[in-house]
Parts: sequence; structure tokens; C-alpha cells
Amino acid sequence: MKSTDCSWKNMELPEDATETLSLEFEAALVETALEKVDWKARGSAGPSKKEIGLLVALGHLYARLKQHDKGIEVDRILINICPDDPCFYYNLACSHSLLGQVDEAISILGHALELGYDNFKGLQDDPDLDNLREDPRYEDLLGEFESTF
Repeated sequence: MKSTDCSWKNMELPEDATETLSLEFEAALVETALEKVDWKARGSAGPSKKEIGLLVALGHLYARLKQHDKGIEVDRILINICPDDPCFYYNLACSHSLLGQVDEAISILGHALELGYDNFKGLQDDPDLDNLREDPRYEDLLGEFESTF
């Protein structure tokens, strides 16, 4: 056997494995870039816009990798940094929903709506919220805010 036969370049991987490896590699790169960021610091010592953007990207990578526990950690950091951003609460609600944590998801989704989250179509179509749609509290919540959309 030639040494080139053992090269990773010659390995045949299923397509979904290739995508997963690529996403895992991207996540590892972003995690490394963010290792030394002090997420609790404020003012000029706090995270930069670029670091916050990387953290948002990391949250999306975790979602695509179905690493929802890690995604929740990212969502909580983002909420701590930007407590008035309804999108970060929406993402946290989605993460809880994907883990089957319906009570937490509905409560957090309500907070996102109170803060002004207004993508009503997304609320109705997002598969991340499928776990909530059978709960009557979800419909009540949508009904409460529907007039604002």
C-alpha cells in the first residue's frame, strides 16, 4: 500500500459527515478565537463588536451541529451582554424548545415578545419551536401579541 492511499484526502466520507466535520472545525476555530474574552467585563474592557459577532456565529454553528446545551450557554452570554435584544431571547427560547424544555422556552419566548420580537411568520414556521406548538400556552402567547405584528 502506498502512503498516499492512507491520506485523509483520499478517504471517502458520507456527505453529511463531511459537512459535520467542517462545522466542527469552524466551531473549534471560533471557540479558540474567543477563549480569552472576558464576557463579564463592561465598558472598554468588555467584548468588542467583532467578538460578539463571533459569539453569535458560534451559537449558529452549535445549532447546526445540534449541540443545544452549548448553544444555551452562548445565548445566555449574549443576553448578559445585550439584555434588551429580543433576538437573543428568541434564540434562547428555540434552544430550550429543541431540548424539550417547554416551560422555559415559553417563558423566554414571552420575554422576547415583550422586548419587541416581531417576526410573527418566523414564530409560526420555525421548526425549532415545534415542541411548543401543541402547548396551549404557545397559542395564548401568540394571541396576546398578535395585534402588535
